Amino acid sequence: MILKQEGIPHEIVREPSTVSLRAGRFILYDSRCGAPRALRGKLLPDHVTIDLDQFRRHERVDPFQALIDNRSAPATWSFDGIDLTERVARQPKSWIRRRLIDSLREIVTDAGGVWMRLSSFPYPYRSAFNLRIDLDEPSPDDYRRFARARTPLDDCCTHFVSTHAYGHRASILADLRRLDTQSHGHFHFVYRDPAANRRNIYRADCILREAGIPPIGFSAPHGRWNHGLDDALEEAGYLYSSDFQLGYDDLPFFPWKRNRFSKVLQVPIHPVCEGLFLEAGVHDQFTIAEYFQSVIEHKLNAREPALIYGHPERRLARMPGMLAHLARLIDGESLVWRTTLTDWACWWQWRLDRRWMVLPREENQFEIQFDEWDAEYPLGIEIYRGRFHCSLPVTGPRFTLKLDNLVYERQLDPPDYPQPPRYDKHIPSLRETIRKVIDWETVTPIEELAGSSLPDRLKLGLRWWKLQRSGVEE
Repeated sequence: MILKQEGIPHEIVREPSTVSLRAGRFILYDSRCGAPRALRGKLLPDHVTIDLDQFRRHERVDPFQALIDNRSAPATWSFDGIDLTERVARQPKSWIRRRLIDSLREIVTDAGGVWMRLSSFPYPYRSAFNLRIDLDEPSPDDYRRFARARTPLDDCCTHFVSTHAYGHRASILADLRRLDTQSHGHFHFVYRDPAANRRNIYRADCILREAGIPPIGFSAPHGRWNHGLDDALEEAGYLYSSDFQLGYDDLPFFPWKRNRFSKVLQVPIHPVCEGLFLEAGVHDQFTIAEYFQSVIEHKLNAREPALIYGHPERRLARMPGMLAHLARLIDGESLVWRTTLTDWACWWQWRLDRRWMVLPREENQFEIQFDEWDAEYPLGIEIYRGRFHCSLPVTGPRFTLKLDNLVYERQLDPPDYPQPPRYDKHIPSLRETIRKVIDWETVTPIEELAGSSLPDRLKLGLRWWKLQRSGVEE
């Protein structure tokens, strides 16, 4: 998974043999799976074997299990004395990926190998920027105010629409039709019941298509993800989803589900939005803007995508100064790709489809070969040699390069990757446990609730009791 994220040429060998292993020099295996016995007698003299089990040593958790962990947990970011808490992926997968890749690269280069990778961005970009907007609440006046302030960022905004909130607002849907607009579901909730998720996604899909907006992307309300939701997205043919309770601040990946990888690409974003500041009692839009500036600048310096998100209703619509600050920050950054999440997902899928290999020729000379060459996007290759780095465009399906003839730039000190946020140790109360079991929510109209299972019937009964008792639902 992380080799694909990094763009490293590799091949998965199910049945090792002398012929199948000949394609590569570096052989990765896991001694916990009995691989040494399978490799015995099949290796060539110049093969370098790397036991992945060494990366587990001295670690609190198995990093490979952590990379496919789909659970979530509350985490807290601190900024200028402000604590910002959100429920996100339980494991900091991007932090784990970087540590594993850095260790692997050191082993490969120490053994005389050359570290080459496909660039994470179309050549010559070194980063990407997007502002994701979740439209949750029916507030057309706030949307219009937000749309005026958003204008300088129109080309790099992606909107996820809850159709229960905006499906009947023809003028807003007409405005969104000219921009990158995708689905946030109908009701603003992710259900435990797979059938309820299918109904919710299908309903939003129909409304958006009638408005001339055929969705191929999805973002889950509250960033929540489960297998039933992913199954529904696969059945509906969605290209990607963006759910920070599954992964955040990372390169795109396919989540592991049961015994296979999903067909729906995950596009991680930074999970802290302006709403967390408001919940913490901070209403100064320029303090909020300073936080997002620090996130974006770190991402650009680290050559990573800067993908942030927010909400117009009662928030960004009333913070025009913050949007103007973001626009000024990105304006003039010629090496930052201003992209939509849909274009980002399409690029990433295209990049994943590239099949290539590096063949040694003479000393420090290599031939690069691509299968089924496609020039839809400008592609770049990055080469690392110690403290030096080189990026060059790919101009065709086959070319030769001599490492000593390339122009390298000295890498600055490695980016100061922040430690993962503080994960809160939270023991759920009995009330929280019951709410989770019965999938408690008051978003779905009571007359549309299913009663096919015991938890469904219990939720339906509690909703009716609450409504009759107080006349309102909270």
